Amino acid sequence: MTRSVLALLGLLLLAGCYLSRSADLPDELARTWQGATVVVPFSSADPAMSDITGDMAEVEPLLRSARLAPTLPVVIFLHGCNGLHRGYRVDLEFLRDLGYAVIAPDSFSRAYKPTSCDWRSKSAGAHPGVIGFRLAEAEFAVRQVQRFPWVDPDRIVLMGQSEGGMTTANYPGDDVAARVILGWTCQIPWPPLWGLKGEDAIPVLSVVSAEDRWFDRWFLRGDCGEDMDGFADASSVVIEGATHHVLRRADAQEAVADFLARVVPSPKLKRLARE
Repeated sequence: MTRSVLALLGLLLLAGCYLSRSADLPDELARTWQGATVVVPFSSADPAMSDITGDMAEVEPLLRSARLAPTLPVVIFLHGCNGLHRGYRVDLEFLRDLGYAVIAPDSFSRAYKPTSCDWRSKSAGAHPGVIGFRLAEAEFAVRQVQRFPWVDPDRIVLMGQSEGGMTTANYPGDDVAARVILGWTCQIPWPPLWGLKGEDAIPVLSVVSAEDRWFDRWFLRGDCGEDMDGFADASSVVIEGATHHVLRRADAQEAVADFLARVVPSPKLKRLARE
Protein backbone atom coordinates (compact mmCIF):
# COMPACT_ATOMS: atom_id res chain seq x y z
CA MET A 1 0.00 0.00 0.00
CA THR A 2 1.44 3.37 -0.98
CA ARG A 3 2.32 6.09 1.50
CA SER A 4 -0.38 8.39 0.08
CA VAL A 5 -3.05 5.74 0.60
CA LEU A 6 -1.94 5.17 4.18
CA ALA A 7 -2.07 8.90 4.82
CA LEU A 8 -5.59 9.10 3.42
CA LEU A 9 -6.75 6.15 5.49
CA GLY A 10 -5.26 7.76 8.56
CA LEU A 11 -7.22 10.94 7.95
CA LEU A 12 -10.41 9.02 7.33
CA LEU A 13 -10.01 6.97 10.48
CA LEU A 14 -9.49 10.19 12.36
CA ALA A 15 -12.62 11.59 10.78
CA GLY A 16 -14.54 8.57 12.03
CA CYS A 17 -13.69 9.21 15.66
CA TYR A 18 -13.61 13.00 15.52
CA LEU A 19 -16.47 15.41 15.12
CA SER A 20 -15.86 18.96 16.27
CA ARG A 21 -18.11 20.03 19.10
CA SER A 22 -19.22 22.90 16.90
CA ALA A 23 -20.51 20.70 14.05
CA ASP A 24 -24.16 20.62 15.09
CA LEU A 25 -24.38 23.51 17.56
CA PRO A 26 -27.57 25.49 16.82
CA ASP A 27 -25.73 28.82 16.66
CA GLU A 28 -23.22 27.45 14.16
CA LEU A 29 -25.91 25.89 11.98
CA ALA A 30 -27.87 29.14 12.08
CA ARG A 31 -24.81 30.95 10.72
CA THR A 32 -24.64 28.65 7.70
CA TRP A 33 -28.34 29.29 7.10
CA GLN A 34 -28.12 33.07 7.50
CA GLY A 35 -25.14 33.12 5.14
CA ALA A 36 -26.99 31.17 2.45
CA THR A 37 -27.40 32.52 -1.07
CA VAL A 38 -31.06 32.63 -2.07
CA VAL A 39 -32.60 32.66 -5.55
CA VAL A 40 -36.40 32.36 -5.64
CA PRO A 41 -38.19 32.73 -9.02
CA PHE A 42 -41.67 33.54 -7.70
CA SER A 43 -42.63 34.92 -11.13
CA SER A 44 -42.21 31.47 -12.71
CA ALA A 45 -45.32 30.38 -10.80
CA ASP A 46 -47.13 33.72 -10.53
CA PRO A 47 -46.24 36.55 -12.97
CA ALA A 48 -47.72 39.06 -10.52
CA MET A 49 -45.00 38.32 -7.95
CA SER A 50 -41.40 39.52 -7.90
CA ASP A 51 -38.39 37.24 -7.76
CA ILE A 52 -36.16 37.36 -4.69
CA THR A 53 -32.38 37.14 -4.75
CA GLY A 54 -29.89 37.82 -1.96
CA ASP A 55 -28.42 36.58 1.30
CA MET A 56 -30.74 34.73 3.64
CA ALA A 57 -30.02 37.22 6.43
CA GLU A 58 -31.53 39.96 4.26
CA VAL A 59 -34.45 38.22 2.54
CA GLU A 60 -35.71 35.73 5.13
CA PRO A 61 -38.53 38.02 6.39
CA LEU A 62 -39.87 38.23 2.84
CA LEU A 63 -39.61 34.47 2.39
CA ARG A 64 -41.51 33.82 5.61
CA SER A 65 -44.38 36.15 4.68
CA ALA A 66 -44.80 35.24 1.01
CA ARG A 67 -47.81 33.23 -0.10
CA LEU A 68 -47.93 31.39 -3.41
CA ALA A 69 -50.23 28.98 -5.19
CA PRO A 70 -49.10 26.64 -6.57
CA THR A 71 -46.21 26.12 -4.22
CA LEU A 72 -42.63 25.88 -5.49
CA PRO A 73 -40.13 23.04 -5.34
CA VAL A 74 -36.82 23.95 -3.71
CA VAL A 75 -33.26 22.83 -4.37
CA ILE A 76 -30.97 22.95 -1.35
CA PHE A 77 -27.56 23.29 -2.97
CA LEU A 78 -24.40 22.25 -1.10
CA HIS A 79 -21.17 23.87 -2.27
CA GLY A 80 -17.77 22.18 -2.51
CA CYS A 81 -14.79 22.32 -0.17
CA ASN A 82 -13.66 25.78 -1.35
CA GLY A 83 -16.86 27.44 -0.23
CA LEU A 84 -19.72 29.29 -1.87
CA HIS A 85 -17.64 31.28 -4.35
CA ARG A 86 -18.84 33.35 -7.31
CA GLY A 87 -18.47 30.41 -9.69
CA TYR A 88 -21.65 28.91 -8.27
CA ARG A 89 -23.72 31.58 -9.99
CA VAL A 90 -23.79 29.23 -12.99
CA ASP A 91 -25.43 26.48 -10.95
CA LEU A 92 -27.89 28.67 -9.09
CA GLU A 93 -28.98 30.62 -12.17
CA PHE A 94 -29.38 27.42 -14.18
CA LEU A 95 -31.73 25.98 -11.55
CA ARG A 96 -33.59 29.29 -11.18
CA ASP A 97 -34.16 29.42 -14.93
CA LEU A 98 -35.75 25.97 -14.72
CA GLY A 99 -38.24 27.38 -12.21
CA TYR A 100 -36.73 26.09 -8.96
CA ALA A 101 -36.15 28.09 -5.82
CA VAL A 102 -32.54 27.59 -4.71
CA ILE A 103 -31.06 27.95 -1.25
CA ALA A 104 -27.31 27.39 -0.91
CA PRO A 105 -26.11 27.30 2.73
CA ASP A 106 -22.62 28.69 3.36
CA SER A 107 -20.54 26.29 5.44
CA PHE A 108 -17.81 28.91 5.80
CA SER A 109 -20.17 31.24 7.65
CA ARG A 110 -19.40 29.17 10.74
CA ALA A 111 -17.31 30.78 13.46
CA TYR A 112 -15.09 27.68 13.24
CA LYS A 113 -14.64 26.18 9.78
CA PRO A 114 -11.20 24.96 8.65
CA THR A 115 -10.48 24.62 4.94
CA SER A 116 -10.57 20.98 3.89
CA CYS A 117 -8.95 21.05 0.44
CA ASP A 118 -6.45 22.67 -1.90
CA TRP A 119 -7.88 23.28 -5.38
CA ARG A 120 -4.41 23.87 -6.85
CA SER A 121 -3.11 20.41 -5.99
CA LYS A 122 -6.56 18.79 -6.31
CA SER A 123 -6.18 17.32 -2.81
CA ALA A 124 -8.69 17.06 0.01
CA GLY A 125 -9.12 15.43 3.42
CA ALA A 126 -7.45 18.20 5.46
CA HIS A 127 -10.51 18.78 7.64
CA PRO A 128 -11.37 15.67 9.68
CA GLY A 129 -15.06 15.47 10.41
CA VAL A 130 -16.04 17.78 7.53
CA ILE A 131 -18.88 15.55 6.33
CA GLY A 132 -20.33 15.62 9.83
CA PHE A 133 -20.40 19.41 9.53
CA ARG A 134 -22.03 19.30 6.11
CA LEU A 135 -24.65 16.65 6.98
CA ALA A 136 -25.75 18.72 9.97
CA GLU A 137 -26.00 21.82 7.77
CA ALA A 138 -28.06 19.99 5.15
CA GLU A 139 -30.52 18.63 7.70
CA PHE A 140 -30.86 22.06 9.31
CA ALA A 141 -31.55 23.67 5.92
CA VAL A 142 -34.24 21.11 5.09
CA ARG A 143 -36.01 21.81 8.38
CA GLN A 144 -35.89 25.56 7.79
CA VAL A 145 -37.13 25.32 4.21
CA GLN A 146 -40.10 23.21 5.27
CA ARG A 147 -41.39 26.19 7.28
CA PHE A 148 -41.75 28.54 4.33
CA PRO A 149 -45.45 28.81 3.37
CA TRP A 150 -44.70 28.89 -0.38
CA VAL A 151 -42.68 25.63 -0.32
CA ASP A 152 -44.09 22.22 -1.09
CA PRO A 153 -42.44 20.14 1.68
CA ASP A 154 -42.77 17.04 -0.48
CA ARG A 155 -40.69 18.58 -3.29
CA ILE A 156 -37.38 19.47 -1.66
CA VAL A 157 -34.31 18.37 -3.60
CA LEU A 158 -30.85 17.97 -2.08
CA MET A 159 -28.08 18.70 -4.58
CA GLY A 160 -24.34 18.98 -3.95
CA GLN A 161 -21.11 19.62 -5.83
CA SER A 162 -17.86 17.80 -4.90
CA GLU A 163 -17.69 17.80 -1.07
CA GLY A 164 -21.35 18.80 -1.23
CA GLY A 165 -21.90 15.83 -3.53
CA MET A 166 -20.23 13.53 -1.01
CA THR A 167 -22.57 14.94 1.62
CA THR A 168 -25.58 14.37 -0.63
CA ALA A 169 -24.50 10.78 -1.30
CA ASN A 170 -24.32 10.14 2.46
CA TYR A 171 -27.48 12.02 3.48
CA PRO A 172 -29.55 9.53 5.53
CA GLY A 173 -32.84 11.41 5.81
CA ASP A 174 -36.15 10.58 4.14
CA ASP A 175 -37.20 14.25 4.16
CA VAL A 176 -36.12 15.06 0.60
CA ALA A 177 -37.86 14.13 -2.65
CA ALA A 178 -34.69 13.54 -4.68
CA ARG A 179 -30.90 13.78 -4.51
CA VAL A 180 -28.45 14.99 -7.17
CA ILE A 181 -24.74 14.20 -6.70
CA LEU A 182 -22.36 16.32 -8.79
CA GLY A 183 -18.61 15.87 -9.11
CA TRP A 184 -18.24 12.87 -6.78
CA THR A 185 -17.56 9.21 -7.56
CA CYS A 186 -18.88 7.54 -4.36
CA GLN A 187 -15.54 5.66 -4.28
CA ILE A 188 -13.36 6.04 -1.18
CA PRO A 189 -11.56 3.34 0.84
CA TRP A 190 -13.43 3.93 4.08
CA PRO A 191 -16.81 2.27 4.66
CA PRO A 192 -18.59 5.11 6.53
CA LEU A 193 -18.28 7.42 3.49
CA TRP A 194 -17.98 4.86 0.72
CA GLY A 195 -20.81 4.27 -1.70
CA LEU A 196 -24.35 5.59 -1.67
CA LYS A 197 -26.27 5.83 1.59
CA GLY A 198 -29.79 6.99 2.37
CA GLU A 199 -33.33 5.87 1.60
CA ASP A 200 -33.34 3.57 -1.42
CA ALA A 201 -36.84 4.70 -2.47
CA ILE A 202 -35.74 8.32 -3.02
CA PRO A 203 -34.73 9.04 -6.66
CA VAL A 204 -31.05 9.85 -7.10
CA LEU A 205 -28.89 11.07 -9.98
CA SER A 206 -25.12 11.36 -10.08
CA VAL A 207 -23.05 13.20 -12.69
CA VAL A 208 -19.25 13.09 -12.90
CA SER A 209 -16.60 13.67 -15.56
CA ALA A 210 -14.69 10.65 -16.85
CA GLU A 211 -11.25 12.29 -16.47
CA ASP A 212 -11.82 14.51 -13.43
CA ARG A 213 -8.36 15.25 -11.99
CA TRP A 214 -9.70 15.31 -8.44
CA PHE A 215 -10.23 11.55 -8.79
CA ASP A 216 -7.08 10.45 -10.61
CA ARG A 217 -5.97 8.26 -7.69
CA TRP A 218 -7.02 4.66 -8.18
CA PHE A 219 -9.01 4.51 -4.95
CA LEU A 220 -11.23 7.44 -6.00
CA ARG A 221 -11.87 6.44 -9.62
CA GLY A 222 -15.22 5.24 -10.85
CA ASP A 223 -18.73 6.60 -10.45
CA CYS A 224 -21.71 6.27 -8.15
CA GLY A 225 -23.39 3.84 -10.54
CA GLU A 226 -21.26 1.09 -8.99
CA ASP A 227 -23.23 1.52 -5.75
CA MET A 228 -26.79 1.97 -6.97
CA ASP A 229 -27.97 -1.64 -6.75
CA GLY A 230 -31.08 -1.80 -4.61
CA PHE A 231 -32.12 1.79 -5.28
CA ALA A 232 -35.53 2.02 -6.91
CA ASP A 233 -34.78 5.03 -9.13
CA ALA A 234 -31.08 5.76 -9.49
CA SER A 235 -28.90 6.64 -12.46
CA SER A 236 -25.28 7.61 -13.01
CA VAL A 237 -24.16 9.85 -15.87
CA VAL A 238 -20.46 9.96 -16.79
CA ILE A 239 -19.68 12.82 -19.16
CA GLU A 240 -16.59 13.18 -21.31
CA GLY A 241 -13.71 15.43 -20.32
CA ALA A 242 -12.15 16.53 -17.04
CA THR A 243 -14.52 19.23 -15.81
CA HIS A 244 -14.94 19.00 -12.05
CA HIS A 245 -17.68 21.62 -11.76
CA VAL A 246 -19.93 19.56 -14.02
CA LEU A 247 -23.01 21.77 -14.00
CA ARG A 248 -21.10 24.21 -16.18
CA ARG A 249 -21.38 21.64 -18.98
CA ALA A 250 -24.40 21.56 -21.29
CA ASP A 251 -24.60 17.74 -21.24
CA ALA A 252 -24.63 17.69 -17.44
CA GLN A 253 -27.27 20.43 -17.37
CA GLU A 254 -29.43 18.40 -19.74
CA ALA A 255 -29.14 15.30 -17.55
CA VAL A 256 -30.05 17.25 -14.40
CA ALA A 257 -32.94 19.09 -16.08
CA ASP A 258 -34.39 15.83 -17.44
CA PHE A 259 -34.12 14.16 -14.02
CA LEU A 260 -35.77 17.05 -12.17
CA ALA A 261 -38.53 17.37 -14.75
CA ARG A 262 -39.35 13.71 -14.27
CA VAL A 263 -39.19 13.35 -10.48
CA VAL A 264 -39.77 16.88 -9.04
CA PRO A 265 -41.09 19.14 -11.83
CA SER A 266 -41.32 22.89 -11.33
CA PRO A 267 -44.39 24.87 -12.46
CA LYS A 268 -42.30 26.21 -15.35
CA LEU A 269 -41.28 22.74 -16.52
CA LYS A 270 -44.86 21.53 -16.24
CA ARG A 271 -45.98 24.45 -18.39
CA LEU A 272 -43.30 23.77 -21.00
CA ALA A 273 -44.28 20.08 -21.11
CA ARG A 274 -47.91 21.05 -21.82
CA GLU A 275 -46.82 23.42 -24.57
